[in-house]
Amino acid sequence: MSAYRRSLLCLPLALAFAAGCTGGGGAGRVEVAAPTTPDAGSAACLALHEALPPTVMDGARRKVTPESAVTAAWGDPAIVLRCGVERPASLRVIDPDKVGSEPVDSVEVNGVVWAFAKFDGGVRFTTVYRRVRVEMTVPNKFAEPAAPLVDVADAVTRTNPTTLDLNA
Repeated sequence: MSAYRRSLLCLPLALAFAAGCTGGGGAGRVEVAAPTTPDAGSAACLALHEALPPTVMDGARRKVTPESAVTAAWGDPAIVLRCGVERPASLRVIDPDKVGSEPVDSVEVNGVVWAFAKFDGGVRFTTVYRRVRVEMTVPNKFAEPAAPLVDVADAVTRTNPTTLDLNA
């Protein structure tokens, strides 16, 4: 068999191997620091991880490094989720004495309230009024940065009970 025919036969195998190494949905693994709070090991975070969708904004789920049951990523550039994060320093409310007061710089998406803070690389959203805080970082690639929250709102609602305490 000629070297040319051998290389043609090996090409599909090489392509399949290369596709398998990407971890699906992007250009390899995504480095994501797992939260270290006590909430990160909560039943809500573990249940959320199992309930997360396979795609967000048409981006496939990617593998994260280090592997963790409290982090997830989708697409390229990656939309990143971390469960069990601390209260963001930027979280402010207009009337902190009023129960259920909406935070400044927040958005409600399908029944889930998210506080947000912009940074050079995109927007970081953190749930409020949930027993465990969930954070999603959305890169600047997305014209409407809150759009990816639609894809995870159902999973957050089903696995992470509401609370009226902003400090929970």
